[in-house]
Amino acid sequence: MAKKTTEKDVLIVCDEKTGEISVVAGLNADGSPKRTPAKAENAQSFLQFDRHGDVLDNFFKNFFRQCKEPSRFGFYRVAADQADKLLEVIKDLLKDPEGNKEMLAPHKVDSSGYEKKVQEEQSAEKQEQKQEEPKKQEEMEQKNEQNQESPQQTQGNRGYQPIDESKINWQELEEKWGVKRDDLEKSGDLTKMLNYGKSDLVKVSPNFGGEAFELDARLSFKKDSEGNVSLVPHFIRKEQKLDEYKEHKFSDEDRKNLRETGNLGRVVDIVDRETGEIIPSFISIDRKTNEITDIPANKVRIPERIGKTEITKQEQDMLRAGLPVRDKLIERKDGRKFVTTLQVNVEQRGVEFVPGTGRSPRAAQAQEAKNNPIQGQAQDAENAAAIQNGQRRNSWTNADGSIRPISKWSGVEFTEQQKADYVAGKAVKLENVTDKQGFHATMYIRFNPEKGRPYRYDTNPDNAQKVAPSNESRTQVAVNSEGKTNEATKNLKEPLRKGQTAPKDTAQQQQQEKPQKKNNKGMKM
Repeated sequence: MAKKTTEKDVLIVCDEKTGEISVVAGLNADGSPKRTPAKAENAQSFLQFDRHGDVLDNFFKNFFRQCKEPSRFGFYRVAADQADKLLEVIKDLLKDPEGNKEMLAPHKVDSSGYEKKVQEEQSAEKQEQKQEEPKKQEEMEQKNEQNQESPQQTQGNRGYQPIDESKINWQELEEKWGVKRDDLEKSGDLTKMLNYGKSDLVKVSPNFGGEAFELDARLSFKKDSEGNVSLVPHFIRKEQKLDEYKEHKFSDEDRKNLRETGNLGRVVDIVDRETGEIIPSFISIDRKTNEITDIPANKVRIPERIGKTEITKQEQDMLRAGLPVRDKLIERKDGRKFVTTLQVNVEQRGVEFVPGTGRSPRAAQAQEAKNNPIQGQAQDAENAAAIQNGQRRNSWTNADGSIRPISKWSGVEFTEQQKADYVAGKAVKLENVTDKQGFHATMYIRFNPEKGRPYRYDTNPDNAQKVAPSNESRTQVAVNSEGKTNEATKNLKEPLRKGQTAPKDTAQQQQQEKPQKKNNKGMKM
């Protein structure tokens, strides 16, 4: 077999299950090797490494940490510039691996050492986590005390090291970008940047070809592997296309969330292009520059309390998943209260009050009554008192975030089975709910975890059907209780009955048609 003519090598992987043999291009989201044909046009995507680098070490470390079936794959290293030729040779030899064992030996990668090392590290990590748990809890409590006022404030971490300012060449930054240290310090931006955050929008004057251009940008610092610090400008961009980011393709729902809130709304796996490591991360849009940004999920702290307001376990779990916690009543230390939406934001490196969602408790209750008029009839005396005390959201859940039982809705008492179903998060069917006009209607009640309270549905929300079934009371409730208009009955003076969607008799039919004839007649000229 040909000898390697260069120190740059690539990995050839053999899938023992399928027999497929190809060149390694990195790692997939599940930790399995990302493979590509050994063709010249694919050379740039090959995972290349040399004898003195640590790329191979990083690859196998992440491979054994993340891949569920590591024993399924065998690896061979060959010279990068001969990969296309040697791949065919390796294929032939692997037809009889035992008989060609000696010829394969120089190229066979013994990964057992990497596997053993990862197992030892994981065992040590588990042991360390057990020992550190009490200390972490104490640190968390101290952090909460320091950051109760607002989740948007920068969080201080014990054992955390800010960027070493002595590594910054201020003279070079001023000559290259027109950035002065004193200006950043006076504005407070320097503190943010030294703590791995961004400045506000500032004027920079980059020099291109001897000519300076004044532009608006946010600034941050970046450290290299040797500890040297460089300036990273984040210029204002036009609206993002939102197709993909770091090989993660955005869905229609992703794009909708990013445009509406600036946050993706879920945690996604991002693959480090250099190491192949899979990193669960949050994604947001910088609202000042339109730049897409991310942060590892393990770098974000979810608070247990904001001001005087407790964040329940259920709400913490929602935030960790990237979901918004809507209509959350927040009470500051000074006693001021407001209703807002909470969500993890990359720029804040934690939980934020989503802009545009803040309202006074009174305005929030008025909007709620407008959107769900029947729901106002459903609250027990306990819930009504909770609203008066400013605890509207938490009145529907227990301290641990579990669903608090309710015994009735709109005056209809629950059976014991219905109580159990509601607490279990299932839909409860109510057939004799009285609408505002005094007629009986059918509806469903289920606890909505996103809203943190029970919601009324016209159809059974537990039925996962693409097309919602018709409901005998949907039109009745909409017209009689919600003030909406049904074209087929809009001129009737009497309220609609259960199941009614059109005039019920000749008299009502004439009543419905009579105004239309007047209008048609009056239209003639």
